[in-house]
Amino acid sequence: MLFSFFRSQSQRAILMTALGIALLCNITFFSKLFHYALSEHNYFLALSAPFILMLMLIALLNLLLLFASKKLFRLSLVVLIFAGILGSYFIDSFGAIIDANMYTNIFQTDSGEILDLLTPKLLLYVGAATLISLWILFKAPIRFESFTQEFAQKALVLIVSLLMVLGVYMNFGKSYSSFFRNHNELKMYINPAFPMLSFTKFVYKKIKPKPVFTAIAMDATRPIHEKKKLVVFILGETARARNFALFGYDRPTNPLLSKRDDIVFLDNFASCGTATAISVPCMFSKFGRTNWSEEKESYENIVDVLAKTGVRVIWRDNNSGGDKKVAKRMSDVVNYGGKGFDDVLLRDFQANIDKQYKDTFVVLHQEGSHGPTYFKRYPDAFKTFTPTCDTQDLEKCTQEMIVNTYNNTIAYTDYIINETITQLKANEDKYDTTLIYISDHGESLGENGVYLHGLPYMIAPEDQKHVPALFYFSDKAKREALHVKANERFSQDNLFHTLLTLFEVKTSEYKPNLDLLR
Repeated sequence: MLFSFFRSQSQRAILMTALGIALLCNITFFSKLFHYALSEHNYFLALSAPFILMLMLIALLNLLLLFASKKLFRLSLVVLIFAGILGSYFIDSFGAIIDANMYTNIFQTDSGEILDLLTPKLLLYVGAATLISLWILFKAPIRFESFTQEFAQKALVLIVSLLMVLGVYMNFGKSYSSFFRNHNELKMYINPAFPMLSFTKFVYKKIKPKPVFTAIAMDATRPIHEKKKLVVFILGETARARNFALFGYDRPTNPLLSKRDDIVFLDNFASCGTATAISVPCMFSKFGRTNWSEEKESYENIVDVLAKTGVRVIWRDNNSGGDKKVAKRMSDVVNYGGKGFDDVLLRDFQANIDKQYKDTFVVLHQEGSHGPTYFKRYPDAFKTFTPTCDTQDLEKCTQEMIVNTYNNTIAYTDYIINETITQLKANEDKYDTTLIYISDHGESLGENGVYLHGLPYMIAPEDQKHVPALFYFSDKAKREALHVKANERFSQDNLFHTLLTLFEVKTSEYKPNLDLLR
C-alpha cells in the first residue's frame, strides 16, 4: 500500500503542491531559520528543516483532503496555492506577519489603501496564482481511484509522514525544541499554515456573540468655569519617533517645532498596537494595552465620557480608515477620507470653535505618514528631502529614497502641528488651551528587511511601537511640570486619564498613576 503513493496521481499532486509551497512560498521563513541556525552552529536543524516542513505539509494536505471528492480536491489545492502565493508576496516583500489582527486591518482597508498596495509585482503574483489555479481546476491530469482507495492512501501517507516527523523529533527533539523556543516568532512565517490558522481565529471572533454595550463613568462630574477649556488632539498616523528632529534625529524634519520653546516632547512614548485598527480604539479606552481586546470596543471610551459631562466634541477625520468607531456616538463628525492633504483638517477651524462657547474637545485625525505611498501625503512645497520614492512599489527605490520620502511626511506633520498651535494661541484670550499630538503607531522603513507596520506587538521592532508625543499648554505651569517628566516611560495608556484631568472630570474610572499631569 505504501508504494501506491508513487502511483497515485492524487498523491503526486499533493507532493508537488507541498514541494512548491515549501520551496517557493516560504522564502522568508527559511532565510530567517537558516540565519539563526547557522549562527548558532545548529547545522542538523538547518539541513533537516526543509525535509520536515515538506513532511508536515504532506501530512496536512492529506488530512485536509481525507474526505474530499474529486472536485473538492482540486478546489482545495487551488485555495492552498492561492493563499500561499499571496501570502508569500506580503511576507517576502514587506516582512509582514499575517495574524488575526492583520485580517482586521485588511477588512477595514478602504479602496484607496488597496489601490496604494497595487504594484506590478503583486499583479504578477496574482496572475501566476490565477493561471496555476485554472490549470489545476480544468486541465491538470489528476486521475482518482475509488473513494475507499483514495481514503486508504491518504490515511496511510498521513500516518507515515507523521511517524517520520515524530522519529526525527524523538531523536533530535532537544535541538528542535530549544531552537523554536528561542525563536518562537518563526512559526508565524510558515506559509500558508499560519495565515490560514489566523483566518480561522479572525472568523471565529466575528461570528461569536457580540458583547453587550457597556456604559462607563456614570458617576462622572465636571465643574463649570467662566473661562472655557479648548483641547485639540492631533491623532497622528504612522509616525515613528526616531525620525523626529525633536527626538534628536540628525535631519531637520521639525523645522518649525524645533524653534518653539513652548512645547514638551516626550522621548519615551509607546503605542498600544502596531496598526490603526488596534491603537486608535485602545488609546481612547479606559483599558491599557495589556488588557485590550476587540471585545473592549463594546465599552464607552473617553470621547463618550467627555460628551456625557457636557464637553462639546468635534471630530475631523482625514484618515482613510476612519475613526475606528471611536466617535460613532458623536454628532459633529466630518470624514474627508484621506483624499486630500491634512491641512483640510484645519479648514473652518475657527468658525467651528466660534459656533458655541463651551468646553471643547477637538480631534484631528491625520492621514499623516501612511505608506507605502508616502509621496502622496504632502504637497510639493514639502519635498525637502530628495531623491524621493514616488511610487508605491518600494522595491524600485533605495532605502535612502524611501526614508527621504517618509521624512517629507514628518516635515508636513510638523507644519500641521505648528499651524494648529497658532490657531490655539489666537484663542487664548477666551480659552484655556491645550494641544496633544500622538501618533497611533510607528513604521518600519526597510530595517532588517521589514517595511510598513502591523507586526505582532511582542516581536514588532521598536520603530513600530515607539511613537512621537508632544504637548502644548497655554498654562505655563502645566508645561513646566510635564517637562520635568519628559524622559520618563509613558504610553497611550495615559491618554484616557490625562484627558480627564484636563477637563477636571471626577470619576471612579480615573487612575492617578496613569495621569501625565499628576
